[in-house]
Amino acid sequence: MNERVKASISLVLLSPMIAELLSSSSPPIEFFNPISFIYLTTFYGFGSILVREFRIRLDLPYVSLVFLGFIYGVIEEGIAVKSFFNPGWPDLGILAWYGRFYGVNWIWMQALIIYHGFISIFIPIALVDIIYYSLRNERYIHSRKTLLIIILIYVIDVLLFNLGYMGSYPLHPYQYIICIILMIVFYLAGKRVRLKPLYIPSRSLIAWIIGFIWLLLFYIIYFSLPHLNIMPLLTSIIGLIHSYLGLRYYTIAGEEGISRRIRLAGLIGPPSFFIVLTPFMEMDKTRPDNPAGMTIVGIIFAIYFILLYRRISDTQRVEN
Repeated sequence: MNERVKASISLVLLSPMIAELLSSSSPPIEFFNPISFIYLTTFYGFGSILVREFRIRLDLPYVSLVFLGFIYGVIEEGIAVKSFFNPGWPDLGILAWYGRFYGVNWIWMQALIIYHGFISIFIPIALVDIIYYSLRNERYIHSRKTLLIIILIYVIDVLLFNLGYMGSYPLHPYQYIICIILMIVFYLAGKRVRLKPLYIPSRSLIAWIIGFIWLLLFYIIYFSLPHLNIMPLLTSIIGLIHSYLGLRYYTIAGEEGISRRIRLAGLIGPPSFFIVLTPFMEMDKTRPDNPAGMTIVGIIFAIYFILLYRRISDTQRVEN
């Protein structure tokens, strides 16, 4: 099996396993259900593959992966499952009414776009780029036919979910227009934005802590502040500042002159937040699903990240 195939398989698996399994959005019993597994790997995994391929084929800057990830978030949450607009979406909680105006769950929308951009798309891609470092600027998919098949499967996934949820919450045309406008804005931003790191950590531990705290603050901003009943606009502004700082920080992933281990540590910081929470997720008796096995998932990911960090060579500070 050649390196491109290994890298592609790694990305197809790593994206849903971080975004859905490790986060406990889809606990093991749900995640490894054959139907769910096929859907999640083709939706998240193929989405990540397509984002990476388009970034390289269009010669976009590395940070554009986040903006293309934002587009992915709009497609999944806005068009496929329609959680941006459905006030009855089961995961909303207080966000079903907090920040909802004119048929849009605005705070939830902002949170999920950022979550998917960073957690579902950018971090898995950047991790695989570090693991298969010689391929970091090369396409995984050289066959046009293979690329078209991946696109077709991804589009079918989106349509199946859209039609499946259509009966429970049909979208109005203006809601589709909102999604299209957002995707255009994010594409143009990814094409034109050029950012330099706001801060370059000198040690791996510092890089890891920053990533860990960044995701911790994400959950505080979007899922704790609303309970204080502050103005939704203020929550949104704080969230945008937090996202901007994340963008400026994670440009280190594409900087060649920074230690690979430091970049890796920064990338595994946010998933480590999930790892710490896995035992508590499993003990949560109020959950409507079955979180059995989450502690084991956390342990496996912790071992994987430790072994990955030990494996990555750091003999050169500047790599060519």
